Amino acid sequence: MTDLRWRFRRMQPAEPNQAPIVGELFSNEPINERLIREAVQNSLDARLARDGGAAGPVRVRFSLRGVRTPLSALAAEPYLEGIEEHLDAVADTDDAFRQLTGWIRGSGAMRYIVIEDAGTLGLEGDWERYYDTSADPARNEHFYWFFRNVGRSGKGDEDAGSWGLGKWVFPDASNARAFIAVTRRSSDDETLLMGQCILDPHNVDEERCAPYGYFAEETADGLPVPLRSSEPSHRDLIEQCIADFDLRYRDQSGLSVIIPFPKVESDGISKEQVLAAVVHNYFYPILQERLIVAVDDGHDEQEVSADTIDEITASLPLDASGERSSESYRRLFAMCREAEATDLINLDSPPSNKQETLDRAKISGLNSRFERGDLLAFRVRMKVQRKDAERRQATSFRLYVQKDGALSRGHDYYVRGPLTIPGENHLGSQSARTLLIVDENEPLAWMLRDSEPPAHNLWRPQDERVARRWVGPHGRIKSVRESPANLLSIWESAPIGLDKDALADIFPAGAGAGPRRKTATGSTARTTTEKPIFEFPPTHRAFDLHQSRDGFSVRAAKDEDAPQRVRLRAAYDVPRGNAFSTYNVNDFRLHGDGALSVEAHGCDVSPGRNENELLLEVTDRERFSVAVQGFDPHRDVIIDVQELADPNAPDLELLE
Repeated sequence: MTDLRWRFRRMQPAEPNQAPIVGELFSNEPINERLIREAVQNSLDARLARDGGAAGPVRVRFSLRGVRTPLSALAAEPYLEGIEEHLDAVADTDDAFRQLTGWIRGSGAMRYIVIEDAGTLGLEGDWERYYDTSADPARNEHFYWFFRNVGRSGKGDEDAGSWGLGKWVFPDASNARAFIAVTRRSSDDETLLMGQCILDPHNVDEERCAPYGYFAEETADGLPVPLRSSEPSHRDLIEQCIADFDLRYRDQSGLSVIIPFPKVESDGISKEQVLAAVVHNYFYPILQERLIVAVDDGHDEQEVSADTIDEITASLPLDASGERSSESYRRLFAMCREAEATDLINLDSPPSNKQETLDRAKISGLNSRFERGDLLAFRVRMKVQRKDAERRQATSFRLYVQKDGALSRGHDYYVRGPLTIPGENHLGSQSARTLLIVDENEPLAWMLRDSEPPAHNLWRPQDERVARRWVGPHGRIKSVRESPANLLSIWESAPIGLDKDALADIFPAGAGAGPRRKTATGSTARTTTEKPIFEFPPTHRAFDLHQSRDGFSVRAAKDEDAPQRVRLRAAYDVPRGNAFSTYNVNDFRLHGDGALSVEAHGCDVSPGRNENELLLEVTDRERFSVAVQGFDPHRDVIIDVQELADPNAPDLELLE
């Protein structure tokens, strides 16, 4: 008789009581965003075509049907067997679990989400394996790496992921911190069923239970093992699960993940949000016809493919402007399609705004084509070297650039392999759209992947992980991420200061900063340190200014009385003359259409006479702060904060 239930191992006395903290590594993204990113990434990493199989697209399906029509208490009972006592134990110290156990007792019905793929390998390998060694590194043991490892990965260089933490998004999306996986394997057509639940250490019947529990059978020596379709006594239970949760792809190889009790109330996972996250994070493999994503909310199912992505994107409630607006996506998709037929211009090194750029003459000669709106396509060559390699490897990336006069701020997109890197944003007031692509088989892609955090949402050139594996990664990664902005700066009428001096005139100099010198253009550059240096300009002593990633914040200074009314002005620095006199609305706006991001607390904000001015009336000195983000990181910025002694003065009037 099959004994399928939730089981948590009894902890040994010497084991530390360590709560899993993986979720903290993904907490900066909304749950729907990280769930879609990680789930699709895992499916693309497991695609059949990479193992010599059919070269068709990977299909991923997100089903929200179970949110609208939960599984009944009777049907849900087998999938909750053994878990309630463990949820009760954690509920003693966690209100969310207390609410969940109350729901289970009161209703018994199970809401759920399903994420499944086809055209992938499934969880291949030995389902009884529980360790690996340097002599036997468990290659192609997908079941083992998925269920029996945390913070360790068996993925190769060309995979999008590498931390071994991405699967956390499945339990993280569940109020019960649990999921059930059903996989059909490509190699043997075997179907396996097993679940996992991740709680804090807890006590049940005076026994200390480990954080990781499994919905599984158990061997005589305590190893959780999945149900298997090759076992006659298991088949009916597997088929019942496929029917109960309406799994559509399990007549093909691949993986289905069932998320019970999803966090839909608190985080609002909706069809529109899933579609928007799919479009933003995976537009490139979709347009390449490598990926098709279906989203089913119980009313209808929409499929995002190369043929439908424009129509679906236009129907979504997206931002009115910016990189995540319908119009920006429409132009981006057109750029991607045109790029396929555009000849590449070879560059021998990443573009730089330094005069000694190798290909500067070649780039400068393309100015007229850029100005008339031609799509310019580049293959940029460079070399990288692993620390365990004897020599450098040749590698490259592609960069597509197109002028768009409708943009007040440039839109730049970065793609590594199939995955968009949303945290990379380096264009300022340039009226252009850029797309940087690093193919997954390029050594550069492997180095960039090693610089990414577990969420794979930005590149961190100074990260210890990439520094440990690669020779001189900081400068190389920096040159890649800044290539679009540097390329555009070559076509501008005047040179632009280096990014390392961005906002340098706003802030006080930090400890350990080196001296500065004047460049030929009048901008400042560091001579002895990589650290930014910030100079505090004349301003009212009642305020402190602080740096953010691409902007600044103003706060009340400690032990100083802040005026009730103030004027805040900003302008890009210029080599000669008064920065505020030379301000142009095409530089940036602090209010009106296309304005930078302004977040205020403890004050009322009104537009000033000019678009670079804000008028602030302080209502709560303790909470008072104004943060502005979105400046061109390649331009120095001057900030002026002054008390409004006479609010009726002509140059300080509020706009009507």
